[in-house]
Amino acid sequence: MRNEILKRQDPEINEILKNAKVSILGCGGLGSNIAMVLARSGLGEIYIYDYDKVELSNLNRQNYDQKDLGKSKVFQTKKKIEETIPYAKVFAKEVLISKENLSEIAEKTDVFIEAFDKKEMKSLVFEYFLGRNDKKLIMASGLSGLGDFSDIKVKKIENVTMVGDFKSSQVQGLYAPYLGIVANIEALLALKVIIGERNGK
Repeated sequence: MRNEILKRQDPEINEILKNAKVSILGCGGLGSNIAMVLARSGLGEIYIYDYDKVELSNLNRQNYDQKDLGKSKVFQTKKKIEETIPYAKVFAKEVLISKENLSEIAEKTDVFIEAFDKKEMKSLVFEYFLGRNDKKLIMASGLSGLGDFSDIKVKKIENVTMVGDFKSSQVQGLYAPYLGIVANIEALLALKVIIGERNGK
């Protein structure tokens, strides 16, 4: 089944992705969509972390529907992925990420995608991972409003890659089209990191 689903992709890349692992920190507008994109791309194992429940205001941009209301975001994301891509291996943990548990989370994979709304959570993971050359962190900054595609940039600081417009604020509103672009770029960057690492780049 996997080969049939992924037959429009490069077979060599499919094999690389089959043995790859990624952790997604946060399962909202970014994380819930990134997780599905990576599963569709053939990623071997996906670890997702969040403590939140689905509410009505999430439905305009997050990968949930009315049947998910009041339920755990990580477990509903896991369920949706497994219903869509049956061979996907998704490990969901309902937890609030903190200084105390980041070390345990960091042991699971070498590639991490930050998908938080709150600046303090973004700062927490940035400070934790920056300079840890055995780990790669992909982050988003500035994904609000209805900005222009040309405003989106990718910046690198050591082992951290950041994507976004780096200026928009949540007061401009959160909209699925613009946020979705950033989510997909984060997913794409993760795939490129994995493929590059396996090819010795």
